Order: sequence, then structure tokens, then C-alpha cells
Amino acid sequence: MGEERREEYRKTLFDRHGPDAMHLLTAGGFAVMAFFIGLGAFSYFFSMCGCATPGNQMLWAVGLSLVLAATAGGAGIMTGRMAEKGWRHFAVDGSTTPYEEQYSHEQSLVMRGRIDDALESFEAIVQGNRDAVRPRVRAAELYSREKANHVRAAQLLVEVQCIPTTRVGDFVYATHRLVDLYAGPLNEPGRAMVELRRLIERLPGTPAAEQAREALATLKARHQPSS
Repeated sequence: MGEERREEYRKTLFDRHGPDAMHLLTAGGFAVMAFFIGLGAFSYFFSMCGCATPGNQMLWAVGLSLVLAATAGGAGIMTGRMAEKGWRHFAVDGSTTPYEEQYSHEQSLVMRGRIDDALESFEAIVQGNRDAVRPRVRAAELYSREKANHVRAAQLLVEVQCIPTTRVGDFVYATHRLVDLYAGPLNEPGRAMVELRRLIERLPGTPAAEQAREALATLKARHQPSS
């Protein structure tokens, strides 16, 4: 039954791209806005100058607007990442250092297939630092993906949500991963719905909240008792 639910649950943008999904959503918003603004501006310009036929004018306007949208989308991603890097440079993420640890030692252990050693190292880190976000996220992914220990993975993700210094992107990512676990291998759809409602309440009017609202509607429809 649990295997069947895993197959039914569609992976979200956050599953595929992690915290970077927030940058992609932001870039998409910039691109759409730039396209329509550019389309209106270029259409007005071509109509005023009277060059070419109306059909060609529209083709030129659409083409130039697509270029403008692509440029705006790329700029949105770069701006988001630069802002995040700037925040990391000046803010302290649960430690005494002004940068974010990459955990290259643990990553090398994973690459050599020493999953248990990597998890042991991550556990030592999180036990010694209750505000460390990234090691909890990485350990949760390892537990779920490599050891099928979905319970421990969920515990670590809940801890991420409760850390006061957790960034919005990490909070959204942790919430979506919790939803994946509750709706999938842990077979607790009710808790998945609770997590989605919390996300909607915490980030109202954002793309993340809209995506959560759609996921909530899907879960409700899937788990409605049959009449």
C-alpha cells in the first residue's frame, strides 16, 4: 500500500531543485511580468512608427518580448543568489563563522559509499548545534534515500522548521519534503495536509503558498472517503 502511494505522489519543484526552487519561482515571475510589459511596449512602438505589416509587427513584438523575458528571468535567478550569498556573508547561521559550512568531509564519505559514517558525522554535528540547518537537511535526505529511515528523516526536517534562523527557502523545502514523506512512505496524509496548511498560513500570497494550496487540494481529493 505504501509503495502504491509513493508512485502516486508527484514530485514537486522543490523535490527536483531543493531550496533553489525559490529562485526559479522568482525568476519565472520576473520573466512573465517582463514578457507582457515588453509585448505591450513593443506593440505600441511598432504601431506608432508604422513599420512593416501588423502581422510582422506582432511577430517582432513577441520575439523581442521573449528575449526580454529570458533576460529578466536570468537576472531574477542571479539577483536571488547574490542576495542569498550576501546574507550568508554577513549573517551567522547557527555558528560562530560568517559563512555556511559545505560539509565536504561528509560529502566525500557519501561519494565513497560510507553512508553510515556520513550519517554518524552529521548526527554529531546536529547534536552539538541545535541551530544548524543544512546538516539536518542533508542528513534527512540521506536517511530517506539511502537507509529508508523515513521516521528519522521527518524528525530532522521538523527540527529545521523550528529553528528561528531558518531561511524561507529552507523552511519551504523542509516542509515539502515532510509532505512527501507523510503522503508517501510514512502513509500519514492527514499530517501532510497539516504541513501544507501551515505553509499557506505562514507565507500567504507567495508562489510557495499557491503551490501548497494546489497540493492540498490534490491530497484532499485523493484521500476523500468514497461514498
